[in-house]
Amino acid sequence: MDVEKLLVIAAIAGFCLGPARLATHSKQLTAFLRQLRGWADTTKAQIEEQTGVDIDWSELDPRRYDPRRIIRDALTQPPTPHEPTVEPTALTHTAGPTNARTGVNDDI
Repeated sequence: MDVEKLLVIAAIAGFCLGPARLATHSKQLTAFLRQLRGWADTTKAQIEEQTGVDIDWSELDPRRYDPRRIIRDALTQPPTPHEPTVEPTALTHTAGPTNARTGVNDDI
């Protein structure tokens, strides 16, 4: 989430709740997030203990599947020597301009 979105949500919450209730609710939210992080850490430790395998959690990070990041990485990395270069074929290029109105009835 962007910082701007968080600020808008905070401003709306402050306007709707008021300053007195906003402080109470922000403390409750903070306590819940700390409890959630504790549950996640406990669950990770239990999984590693029960399986006996030290799991690299960075491999399971869903942010690494962001299409923008994949494309940016592909464009910034130089091609490796073992990658074949793609040559244009008859299937990738047309011989001439195509008619955008193909299949349209001109009699009407």
